[in-house]
Order: sequence, then C-alpha cells, then structure tokens
Amino acid sequence: MPKAAINRDAVSGEALFILRNLRENGRLGRSNKLADVKAALEPSVSLEFDNYFFFLRKFHYIAMDREAQLKLTEQGERVAGGELGDKFSTEVGEFFAEQLSSAEDEPPVAQGTEEPMQLPPPPPELLLDEAEVVPTAATQIAPPPSQPAMAPMRAARSAMPALDLTPPPSAQSPVAAASPVALITPAVPEPRRETSIGLAPTAPAPLPLAPPASSAASSMPPPAATPVAAAPVASKGTELDLRYQKFDPIGTGPLGTVFKGRFTALGLDICLKELKDIFGYFSFLQRGEVLKRLKKELCAQAQVRHPGIVQVVDQNVDASRPYFVLELMNGSLKERLEAGGGSGVPVPFALRTFLQMAYGLRAAHATGLTHHNLKPENVLFDAYGNAKLADFGLGRVVEVDSTKGMPQVFVGTGGMPYMAPELMHRGAKEPGPAADVYGLGILLYEMLTGQIPGRRSALPSEVNAEAPSGLDQLFDKATQDKREQRYPDVDAMLEDFYKAFPDKEFLVRGDLVLSSEAPQS
Repeated sequence: MPKAAINRDAVSGEALFILRNLRENGRLGRSNKLADVKAALEPSVSLEFDNYFFFLRKFHYIAMDREAQLKLTEQGERVAGGELGDKFSTEVGEFFAEQLSSAEDEPPVAQGTEEPMQLPPPPPELLLDEAEVVPTAATQIAPPPSQPAMAPMRAARSAMPALDLTPPPSAQSPVAAASPVALITPAVPEPRRETSIGLAPTAPAPLPLAPPASSAASSMPPPAATPVAAAPVASKGTELDLRYQKFDPIGTGPLGTVFKGRFTALGLDICLKELKDIFGYFSFLQRGEVLKRLKKELCAQAQVRHPGIVQVVDQNVDASRPYFVLELMNGSLKERLEAGGGSGVPVPFALRTFLQMAYGLRAAHATGLTHHNLKPENVLFDAYGNAKLADFGLGRVVEVDSTKGMPQVFVGTGGMPYMAPELMHRGAKEPGPAADVYGLGILLYEMLTGQIPGRRSALPSEVNAEAPSGLDQLFDKATQDKREQRYPDVDAMLEDFYKAFPDKEFLVRGDLVLSSEAPQS
C-alpha cells in the first residue's frame, strides 16, 4: 500500500513531539546535545531531523549554546505546554510548504469503497509490523466475507511505550476491523541500545516520548474486538554498521576517543577513533564544513601507503558520531618518553625512530600532504617497535576560516611546542613541508635529551654525551624560527643526517631501517 501523504497536521505533531522530548530531557537531566537528540528522535519523524531543527530555530522555539546543547525558549515552552497551537501550525505550513504533499487534504479511501476512510488515533496496545510477526494459527485473522480484505498497513515508527501524548482513541470504524494486523498487549520491550559503530553498545540513548497522534501512527486501524495472543517476533537487526565491533577505550583527546575494535569479517583487531567531542566547538551550521574537511584529510592520508604512516582503513563521517578506522598500533612516543623518566629514549632507538618519521613525512610530502600537528601523541609504534605517523592534517579540520564562519578553536595545547611559528601566525604564504621539518627537529631533541628545547637550550650532545655531535647542527638548522633559515624539506635534512655518519651505520640515503624483533614486554 502506498505510504500515507505527509500533511501539515502530521508535521506539526512531530515538531511538537521534538519540543516535548527536549523539555522532558531537560527536566530529567538528560543530554540535549544536538547530535544525541538527532540520533534518538530521527527514526520517529517523517522528514529529516535537520528540517525540524531549522524550523524550530528559525521561529525561536529553541536555542542552542556553544556546546551544541538545545533548550526551549519561552515561546517553545508555551507551545510544548499546549498554547499557541494555531500559530505553530500556521508557521509549520509556511516553512514546510514545498515538502507537504499536494494531496494532504484528501483522506485515504478504503479498498472497494468510494467513501473516505475514517482513521482514528492509535489504540493503547502495541502495534507491530506484519513483517515482524511470524504467522501462526493464532495470528491469522480472516476478514469478514462481506467485504474485501484491506492490505496490511505499517505501524508507527516507534513502537516503544512511553509518555502518552496522543488523544484518547475514538470509536472504531467497521472498515478498519478487517485489517489483519497482529496485536500484543503491553509487554514493554527492551529499548534499543545505541552504539555508533558495530555491536558493542555505549550508554543507552534517552527514550523518546511517544510519537504524536498526527504522525504515521494515526494511519493505523483500531484493533479487533478480541486481542490476539502474542506471537513470536523475529529479530529486526540494527541499522548501524555491523562490520566493526567496538570495545574499551584505549585513549582520549580533545576531539574524541580512541577504542580498540575488531573488523568482524576478518577477525582483525583494529583501532576506532570517534570524533564526538569535536562538534561541541561549532554550531550546527558549521558541522557540515567540519565533516567535509575531516573526510578530505582522511582520504588524503589513506592514499599514502608507507611503512612510516599509520594506515587508514575506513571512515564514516555521516554517522551521528563520526569515526574512522585505523590499523591497531602498540603505544606512542609519548608513552616511551614518560617511561624514560625525563632522560629520553635510548639513542639507537631515537635515531631509528627519527629516520622512520622522516621517510614517512617525505612520502606524504611527495603527494602534497603535510602533517602540521607533529607531537609525541601522534607518533605510534607497531608490534615490532617501528614508528608510524598518525592524524595527518587534523589541525586543519578545526582551522579558522572567516569566509565560512569557522571560528578560531584551540583544542588542547599539547602540540604547541612542536609547532613552527608560521603555523601559529598565518600569513599570506601557506605553511609547507618546512613546518614539518621544524616539528621533526623538536622531536629529535626530545628523544635524545628527554627535554623540549627553549631558545637558549644546550645542544643535544651537551645534554646527552651519547648523542652524536654531528646532529647538533642538524637540530639547530631544523628548528630556526625563520622559515628561510630552516631546511626547506625533509630531503635536505636527510642529506645532513647521513653526513653525520660517515661509516654508514644507517646504510645510505633512501634506505629505511625497520625492526623485525618484537620489543620485550
């Protein structure tokens, strides 16, 4: 049977449904963050949730703060309380004029008749889709022989009993009694648990209030006189991405949380990175620009396949909590430095890690991809202790852009000591590979000495006698404040590195030294 037309009363009821959910969440202390509200309520409305959001905000029924928390205005409270109904309905008609069906005033007609079919509000019993009920002798109801059977109609989108906002049911129509829809008496089902990725659930989402009487539920016929015994219900499954399982978090940062996960089809352990918290810094309208940038940077990193770069496996920025999938790594340089107790890491390990980072950057720069966010947290190690660079360009995702209304956002200060001056004071000239050379020089010094250098710091070999003195000048040139006095790219930096080792302890330029021995636990 064709889907019922969307009319003004239906959309008005669903907009009111959203307002009352926001009010109830506020009273109960639940989250009213835009992304959480959208994920919880979008399955229960006929149009895209964004349409209702723009309507409610345009006509000043809701407001949103800097952390993307929604709240009702004074006018919104009045509408949610049952006032201003005519005004609200009129504004719905104006805003949604193009989306409302041209046939919204024509009621559906029952098959085999010429009279409009009167559709009362849904009964208090829980209605199930005919597709969800396993046919049994108990559930098959024969229609009266005097009139033709009517095609099964779909139940309400949300079958979860909650606060009843619907008017009391009216008298039953004799036509509707013939509909073979199975009924069960109110055994409350377990609410579906939300999880952004895969099968491992996060905290349950707030239960939405019951859908309004004018929503899709109003197209349901009333029950037969005698309720039918409950039939076994087949599992509906989930609309979420079932390819990945999400387990316990293994790290967190200013933009999101990192979880250990599994690629289900291959039984492969992977890393899942959710960027939930990033949107607390931006308005709803800026979210689209942030997601566009995020996808661009992830796709660019995925194109660079190199032993010195963490492999991007997948991404889904369209999820309510955008995430991307990476190969699973085994710790970071930050953890190695902390384990060193302020004295750095062993010199042979530091030099091998430096070369692996340098060749990873060289490969990325060859494709036009720069990092511009080098710091120990973004240097990760595989199971054999080889260094790989992660999170290329994520600083650009939250970069200020006045032409697109993007504000200046600082999401943590952990990377500030590794940032070249031109990254903090943007001029007309775009920062290039030389900005990554600066960060690489700072990381080299920290690995050799355990310290972050200042303007008058001693050279590496003066702090650590085991550090090769030939690298002192390399560090000094790589970390010059003026870009013109710095190495222009990684290739020029590598030339001086190999000059410091005439006995070719690290082979020759172009040879990347990798470890194949798993470190001792």
